[in-house]
Amino acid sequence: MDTHDLPVNRKKSIAVARLLDQMTAELDLEVLGGFQGIGRPVYTPDINRPGLALSGYLEYFANDRIQVLGNTEIHFMERLTAAQLMKRLANMFSFEIPAFVLSRRLTPQNIFLDLCNRSGVPVLRSSFSTDEVITRVILFLNEEFSPETVIHGTAVDCYGVGCLITGNPGIGKSETALELVERGHRLVADDIVSIKCVRSDRLYAEYNSIIEHHMEIRGVGIVDIKSVYGVGHVRNTKRIGLVVELEEWRKDAHYDRTGLMEEFVEILGVKVPYLRIPVRPGRNIAIIVEVAALNHRLKELGLNTAKMLNERLMNVMREGRQG
Repeated sequence: MDTHDLPVNRKKSIAVARLLDQMTAELDLEVLGGFQGIGRPVYTPDINRPGLALSGYLEYFANDRIQVLGNTEIHFMERLTAAQLMKRLANMFSFEIPAFVLSRRLTPQNIFLDLCNRSGVPVLRSSFSTDEVITRVILFLNEEFSPETVIHGTAVDCYGVGCLITGNPGIGKSETALELVERGHRLVADDIVSIKCVRSDRLYAEYNSIIEHHMEIRGVGIVDIKSVYGVGHVRNTKRIGLVVELEEWRKDAHYDRTGLMEEFVEILGVKVPYLRIPVRPGRNIAIIVEVAALNHRLKELGLNTAKMLNERLMNVMREGRQG
């Protein structure tokens, strides 16, 4: 499977409006000021607590991050005189700041809100604790900024293992996935599979919001898996644990018959276990994928059947020579 030319989409920025739209319910957010700047871009998934900046030290001020204000920052501003606060805030606002997020339903001083309104810097407020706000905002931003790509294939959840099935058009990816669904497994996506890299070492397959869980079966047409089999046979996302490439059987090709040679394919910089399965009349590919998924689970538990059998055979041979 060649993944070198896969299109990779790395979001360069998101608007503060997206944070507000996606996290309002989760964080109980409201807008206190600076609403005209709701389209300001955020370029990094990191956040910053501007305590040092409020004290006047701006040499390493991480102004390009969302600024989180908790009890410490708000109470510190309340202890400054109006002139001191105005000077320090003016220095801070000389930088481009995406937005402020306040925790615990804290109320900032009017000077702060006036400068935010004047500069068009959104001020959002949550009822949650500062730690909770930081955790949830970071998780949201990490997902938003995760590298992603799109692969032509089919993704299924087979015995808890996310299997990405690839291969040339017409090789039988959808038919294999359909039989797996019939056998009780769950479809994630067919034809267009969105792949997202989370935490730099985990790949997740996601369904396409337009196609959803529809599947094209040649000779039948479009099938809505969720409607035909029920919601228990589909899921929207699944971590990818195994890539299975289907190819037409070739007499001159070499196929692994022992499982001792482990192969990997790299997608978005993450190495994933890879199997190449030849397709020919009479082979039940769905059952082979099931066995591959179960075998992968055993390997994750530290039980490599091929290596264990090989070691047993080597021991028998050594004992035979010694005898």
